[in-house]
Amino acid sequence: MTDKPHILIAGAGIAGLTAALALARKGLAVTIADTFEEPSEVGAGLQVAPNASRILRSLGVLETLAEKAVVPSSIRLGDATTGRILLDMAITTAWLDRMGAPYLTAHRASLHGVLYQAAIADPSITLLTGHKFVKADQDSTGITAHLETANGETEISADILIGADGIWSKVRTSVPGAAEPKPTGRIAWRAIGPASASDANKVSAWMAPDSHLVTYPVRNSETLNIVAITHGRLGAEDWAQNPDQAALAHLLEMARNVAELGAIDKASWTTWPLSTVDPSGPWYSGRVLLIGDAAHGMEPFAAQGAAMAIEDGYGAGLSIAANPGDPAAAFARYRALRLDRILRVAKRTAFNRWTYHQSGAGRLARNMFFSMRSAEAFFADLDWLYGYRMPE
Repeated sequence: MTDKPHILIAGAGIAGLTAALALARKGLAVTIADTFEEPSEVGAGLQVAPNASRILRSLGVLETLAEKAVVPSSIRLGDATTGRILLDMAITTAWLDRMGAPYLTAHRASLHGVLYQAAIADPSITLLTGHKFVKADQDSTGITAHLETANGETEISADILIGADGIWSKVRTSVPGAAEPKPTGRIAWRAIGPASASDANKVSAWMAPDSHLVTYPVRNSETLNIVAITHGRLGAEDWAQNPDQAALAHLLEMARNVAELGAIDKASWTTWPLSTVDPSGPWYSGRVLLIGDAAHGMEPFAAQGAAMAIEDGYGAGLSIAANPGDPAAAFARYRALRLDRILRVAKRTAFNRWTYHQSGAGRLARNMFFSMRSAEAFFADLDWLYGYRMPE
């Protein structure tokens, strides 16, 4: 193996593109392969908290994203059944200065597009679309990935393979004992609707019994991203599904007093089954490393999905660049860098789900607690999350 190995990344999503850019910035040659022919509008909105935006700045893409994103003025927690705001936390200049990076909301396609264009522009990165990962063979000298294209099967040789191909990862089969996705019995509903003047530039979580809604602006202050979480089961790997809308209808009826939902009666909803991958399982084997949802898929209760993908990609780049000729050392460093962080975010995610979905006396106690909570105390409790700076 040379001192500067060739690295193949399966999956040109947020984690894969971030890893490619991080590796390329360190002078390593990278090939990214994905099944899509060109980027699409799959997905809806996402939140880019300071722990992620500071990494995007270091990769030189934050300024471009900021032109396509929204800077929210506050984060709010509300009771969906009454439409009452319990805690309104202004995102102040003082807090942002302390974080050292912005808090943004954007459409997923905007973030993905910025990363994708940066990868295309980098001479160290080769991007292959229309390439579906099938399997990989590896030995002590390297790895050979087998990929399907419209013209038949092709092979790519590399020194390292990174599986950044999502929660339904195919690369995962190359890591013996890796945790498999487990359905949670919940589904996400996503839609885009009009924003009113009262909720423009605000991130709002509306809590309801066994469900909740999150709304925030994307693209501009007049466009609202809406995410609803309800009970339900779907088949895997498909956004374009038509599930029973009874659970969604029940949630929207409970939330009839939420002002910003008044104009979404005819919204076109996309759905996604929520599954998790146990982060305590193996993340690597030989020359294969899993990152992002392929290694530790989480539910979206902490709004950290994109941020964890960005942190993972950047961390993988740093770890491999520090040990370019030794995959075992690079992967061990990566897991040591990321495991405690991922476990803590997963714990916060589970806590948020428990809190948001309270009913009965638990709901009343939660509402009283948040009504008495100060914005400063809430943000201080999350300094570990938003203020995280990855060791270089």
